[in-house]
Amino acid sequence: MVLVKPQSDQVGKYILAAAAIAICPVAVWAALGHGRIMTLALVGALALTIGAYIGLRHPLWLYWALAVVLGALPFGYFPGVHVPMYLLFAGGAILAAIIHPSEQTKLTRLENAVLLLILASALSVVATGLSIPGLLLFAKWAIAAGMTVALLRLSRENLATFGRIFVVAATANALSGIVMATVDQEQRILGPFRIFGYGIGAGLRENLALFVYSDEGRSIGKTMRLGGTWILPNSAGLALVLAIILCLILFRGWMRIGLTTIMTAALLLTLSRSMIFSVAIGLLLVLLFHSMRARDRQIAIGIAGLVAVGAFLTPAVRERIMSTFADNDVGREARTDSFAEFPGKMAGHWLFGLGWDRPEFRSGQLAQSLNYVSNAPLLTVYRGGIITGFLFVAVLVIGCVMAYRALRAESLTNAIFGGMFIGIAVVSCNLQQSVVDMPQMTLTFSVLLAFMVYVDQSSRPRPERPPAPAATEEPLVSTAR
Repeated sequence: MVLVKPQSDQVGKYILAAAAIAICPVAVWAALGHGRIMTLALVGALALTIGAYIGLRHPLWLYWALAVVLGALPFGYFPGVHVPMYLLFAGGAILAAIIHPSEQTKLTRLENAVLLLILASALSVVATGLSIPGLLLFAKWAIAAGMTVALLRLSRENLATFGRIFVVAATANALSGIVMATVDQEQRILGPFRIFGYGIGAGLRENLALFVYSDEGRSIGKTMRLGGTWILPNSAGLALVLAIILCLILFRGWMRIGLTTIMTAALLLTLSRSMIFSVAIGLLLVLLFHSMRARDRQIAIGIAGLVAVGAFLTPAVRERIMSTFADNDVGREARTDSFAEFPGKMAGHWLFGLGWDRPEFRSGQLAQSLNYVSNAPLLTVYRGGIITGFLFVAVLVIGCVMAYRALRAESLTNAIFGGMFIGIAVVSCNLQQSVVDMPQMTLTFSVLLAFMVYVDQSSRPRPERPPAPAATEEPLVSTAR
């Protein structure tokens, strides 16, 4: 992103300074005790002023803050006000991308597909009946989905910085999740995060402990699944896989090894079968299609083998994976039932879907009882109709084409990213629906799409530079800054 300071920005700076001075006496007056509503209004006015200043003068701060929140506090709320942190920073980043000029002016095919998906979804909202809850849900999803375009307005260097910040934040989250899943199952470590909406109690947002039950022959035991502040283990798995592959392409040396090791351990502790199988398929594709040297292939097979052995030596992971093929797998039976019921539920609603203002989209317990289809493309059809479903599949297909090019490129890390992308698109998106019905996970998937474009551009052969002019010739335009 190129930060240009036109005259309008200077005028905006003076206006913001005047507004800040004008708010000071109002703040003193409100502090004397004029009720909670006045205090909240004051907080909102201050936040709006600060946000406007940052958006005009330091727009990249919004991106960096979003990377921290998405990696460490994806379900956090601003203290004192019930506003999701990710939503405010993502919305601010999109506005910054619109206001400020950028080096990246041409939209890629993937971005065009994403914009068409948002447009078709907006039409489905109108066609199925406007309502405040439906509009709010669509707005949150659209902001999260639109971050793909906003991120790709950054320069490659700034986009890489965003990715590094996200990886570090996700690693910190993974460490806290490992602690909670092993030695702190009462989740006392979440105490300092109570101010952001996390805590210890009986509610879902307060108690993040989710367990998997297994029968090893003599007794039934339970193992806590790692969720961290991502709340749900499957959501944690998606974020961790994204962080791992970003770490491989953005970090070097011991930092890459250390961060990847921590996040891989956390990924296994999520016991997320969809993400574990996605990773396995992705690595298999790398071994099949990437033209690596024989020595590198042997090293890759050895590392994958060590991870697989370590996973199967862990009882909880082994039981979780092997239960997939058992006859009494409850999850598989629920998915089979939901697929069988899907055509009947969609009867008469194929064109625009059942709508966005649905109670199952607002209540996790009701969604579980209704057992609607746990499949990202089909849930897109369920909510917005066959057109939006087709466009969502088009996004996946375009991404997979880019991923295949990365698989065939020279860079091994780019090939791993491409393989993992195909694994997520083919396996995870067909076994869970969080990337389309949870805005935080939609935002995570948008980051994955943006970096797929980043990897695709770096995988393509760069055009040769023209020969440098002779020493006696003077260049027409100076490149000095």
